[in-house]
Amino acid sequence: MQTLLQDLRFGARMLLKQPSFTLIAVLTLSLGIGANTAIFSVVNAVLLRPLPFKEPERLVMIHETNLPRFSEFSVASGNFLDWQKQNTTFERLIAIGGTVNILTGADEPKRLMGARVSDGFFATLGVAPQLGRTFLPEEDQSGRGNIVVLSHGLWQRAFGGNPAVVNQTITLDGQSQTVIGVMPAGFYFVSREVDLWKPMAFTPQETQDHGGHSFFVFGQRKPNVTLAQAGADLSVIAQRLTEKYPETNAGWNVKLMPMQEYTVREIKPALWVLLAAVGCVLLIACVNVANLLLARAAGRQKELAIRAALGAGRSRLVRQLLTESLLLALAGGALGLLLAGWGVDLLLSLAPANLPRISEVSLDSRVLLFTAATALLTGLLFGLLPAWQAARPHVNETLKEGGRGSTASRELTRSALVVLEVASALVLLVTAGLMMKSFWRLLQVNPGFTTDHALTLSVFCPKVGTPVPLGPATVEAAMLSVLVSSPEKNTHPTPVVGVQG
Repeated sequence: MQTLLQDLRFGARMLLKQPSFTLIAVLTLSLGIGANTAIFSVVNAVLLRPLPFKEPERLVMIHETNLPRFSEFSVASGNFLDWQKQNTTFERLIAIGGTVNILTGADEPKRLMGARVSDGFFATLGVAPQLGRTFLPEEDQSGRGNIVVLSHGLWQRAFGGNPAVVNQTITLDGQSQTVIGVMPAGFYFVSREVDLWKPMAFTPQETQDHGGHSFFVFGQRKPNVTLAQAGADLSVIAQRLTEKYPETNAGWNVKLMPMQEYTVREIKPALWVLLAAVGCVLLIACVNVANLLLARAAGRQKELAIRAALGAGRSRLVRQLLTESLLLALAGGALGLLLAGWGVDLLLSLAPANLPRISEVSLDSRVLLFTAATALLTGLLFGLLPAWQAARPHVNETLKEGGRGSTASRELTRSALVVLEVASALVLLVTAGLMMKSFWRLLQVNPGFTTDHALTLSVFCPKVGTPVPLGPATVEAAMLSVLVSSPEKNTHPTPVVGVQG
């Protein structure tokens, strides 16, 4: 320990004696480590961290499939109910159906995205409400669905965060609904756009519907049941349904996917590619610093030769030089962590709204451990070869004035590092070029119609017969938004109006 402290003190003094070299090396490393830390924080939150639900490894997303037409499709309500009754591998199967609701009672009606959920939805996910309660089993019955649970976002926007909203009635689609609970901030399942949840309460028609594929289904596997076993169980049931309902179920089967994989499958390849790209940046930084260390070592040959002549072994010299490299790496890691904090904020501001789990991105303990490990590995990576080369001084030749005993060896090593640096930069350049080319092609996809100066306006109408105060102010505001958003040079914009209801 005493020797290590001595090496650290000596290494720090040597680095402080050359502030320009130290500053350049630390900045170079901090950029590489900071970029890797920022991207890894996203990879960690989105891909590596378990889903924030109870026993997420047991959660499975279930689709119906009809190859080769549909590799994944939503589930028919009648099939879901038969799966519930006949399966032996799931503790719970949950169905989710999307809704569009109109909230009235304020100055202007509000369009809300809702979800109908079957019994056990919140219990399966293991998430408790912030206020009130969630649905009881007996409330998931036809005719008893006039209750809602609000999202935290809707509670804040529409009700000002007033806790007295629980047990109050609100008007959705012209019908009175009782608010029984409010979910905590950050809770969402599959979609962050859901504003409220209602009991599924299947109608008699839905219980017999085996052809209308309208619901998402997920399940919680029983302990010690594998994904393959659960898939085989549901496949057997699907075959029975095909025999019983050939008109609607012929050719349909099931497809299971772990919930973690389903959540991130679209963004997963892009994040790994991005992490590999910034890994190349760190590799280039390491090669640059290694070249700097080789150049610096050339001016320390006499110092090292004198230490060798006084009895310092090669391992002792390598240890001293590696200590200096690790000090540089740790300083670069500390500065890189600071840069990573800014980088994470930048990534969050630029991230698309549909990026899953983006709200969970942070510099947590795993990210800090990654940064420390990256800094130590980086110090060894760029410091070992220069230290090995510099710790082989030809004592006699070096101590003679003008001695050049190991110059050829060092030049050969530096040349190899330069080749590695150029090759890494070329790989990174080609990768970035291909990614930009793909991105540009996606932007240039021809939709099949002229899009110049064409705008869209969606109007969602409630159910027929529901009185909603859709007054002139609402229509005027909607049309005004179309006119304001149109290009200035287009004095006669062409709105494309989609009516849904």
